Amino acid sequence: MAQQQAVPPAKGTTTQTSATADLPPLPQSTIEKAQKDGTAIQLSMKEVTKLALQNNLDIAIQDTQEAVSQQRIMQTYGDYDPKLTGTAGVNSQKTAVTNLTNTSTVGFNKNDVAQWNFTFTQSVKTGGNFQVNWNSGRTDNNSTTASFNPQYSASARVSFTQPLLKNLRIDTTRANIKLYNLDLKNTDSQFKQKVTETISNIQTQYWSLVSAIRDYDIKRQSMRLAQISLRDNRKKVDAGTLAPIDVIDSEADMAQREVDLIASEETVLNQENALRALISSNRNSEIWNQVIVPTDKPDFVEYKVDVDSAFATALKNRPEMEQSDISLRKDDINKNMLLNNRRWQFDLTGQFGSQGTAGPQGCQTNFLTGQCITDLQGHPLPSTPTALVGGIGNAYKTIFTEGYSNWSVQFQFTIPLRNRSMDAQIAQQDISKRQDLMNRKKTEQGILMDIRNAVQSLETRRNQVKAASESTRLSEERLQGEEKRLDAGLSQVYLVLQRQDQLAAAQAAELNAQINYKRAIITLQKTMYTLIDINDFEIAKGISSNISNQK
Repeated sequence: MAQQQAVPPAKGTTTQTSATADLPPLPQSTIEKAQKDGTAIQLSMKEVTKLALQNNLDIAIQDTQEAVSQQRIMQTYGDYDPKLTGTAGVNSQKTAVTNLTNTSTVGFNKNDVAQWNFTFTQSVKTGGNFQVNWNSGRTDNNSTTASFNPQYSASARVSFTQPLLKNLRIDTTRANIKLYNLDLKNTDSQFKQKVTETISNIQTQYWSLVSAIRDYDIKRQSMRLAQISLRDNRKKVDAGTLAPIDVIDSEADMAQREVDLIASEETVLNQENALRALISSNRNSEIWNQVIVPTDKPDFVEYKVDVDSAFATALKNRPEMEQSDISLRKDDINKNMLLNNRRWQFDLTGQFGSQGTAGPQGCQTNFLTGQCITDLQGHPLPSTPTALVGGIGNAYKTIFTEGYSNWSVQFQFTIPLRNRSMDAQIAQQDISKRQDLMNRKKTEQGILMDIRNAVQSLETRRNQVKAASESTRLSEERLQGEEKRLDAGLSQVYLVLQRQDQLAAAQAAELNAQINYKRAIITLQKTMYTLIDINDFEIAKGISSNISNQK
């Protein structure tokens, strides 16, 4: 930010000289007052633009949309997050004894089961699904035919399902990730659009303030000319070379110019407030207690560009074209998804697992008596292989050691015999893309029209500047000539006053032409979307976080 320093008088501002020493002082402008009390702050247009971009709430709001789009992408990737599911529970069941092969030591069968199971699932980016199951259990029963009681069971299984047609190249998750990434690009394009619009508004308002300040200087200069005329006319009346009525005309003209000056000062204040509002909407901001002194001058500097190069630049930079491209890419993704949903479902599933079991050692029993069967030495015959004797830990061990494995491979298919609903959706998607292509062509035509209008307006404003400058020069010469005629007694006071008014009007017209030329340049740069590059786009990034930190 520029430091406070003295501001040279603008073109047309009259300073106190010996020729005007006997005249009443001109009213001080707001800038002159601010320079005395230290509240003046000099700012170039680029500095004002930077301040406004750093504090603009509209841009901050738009900036948060990018964060929302990023979170939507992150949310969609959550479909690939692994999941671990665990269950644990117990149940008890009693049933009547209904057959001789399932007898018990009491008049009913009792079965108590405890289970604790885990399942791990993971979706993969090929559209498949990976799953691991680890199951454990303990069973107590009163059956006389059970090999061992209690019995510990365990199993492990790995399975994978892979689509071979439908959902192989694209599915809902992958389509949404692509769409949300395009939304992120679209959000970034809209952000640039908002920044460009804001820059245009800021710089246009900057020149409006410059115009108001210069108009105030012109009117103050006009008031000084009226003071000089009134003083000289009074001297001529005292010398008897001028009628007193001419002094009254000069006094009336003087009063009117003072009214115009007061109105012009109000315009300066209004334009300054409008610029402050664009710089910061926070009324506690320091800028609201300072007087902005623009340092950029509306001097004519020709800006040359031809229609063809301007149009090529606009097609490259305009966010409407980028957003149109994004819409067409979305159309392709949506159609691919619809075509995918129309395909046959043909999936391959493979499984491999193993089981384990364990329990305490028991004896073989007589089916009729329920007594243990013994060998010739009277030892009970064991009912359980030695490798299976143990608790749950041994059950886990036998999963990997006893070879109780199982596996399977299967294909599953689903063939839609007719799908009129999907056919209609695909046809609608084709129509939507044709509409987007026509809208793109329409957008190009609109951009070409904007460029032609902006270039033609720039040329018109350039010619107006040259014509207005010549008119000011001629008005100054006419005023000087009329004053000389009045001194020679060949003219009237009211004619001199008219020439003064004509000069003030010509100076105002020249100022307006210069300001309009500056605005035409801004409009053309906005149409070509080069304002961001010219004014350092990166200073606008991260605005929302900065504003949040200031709260």
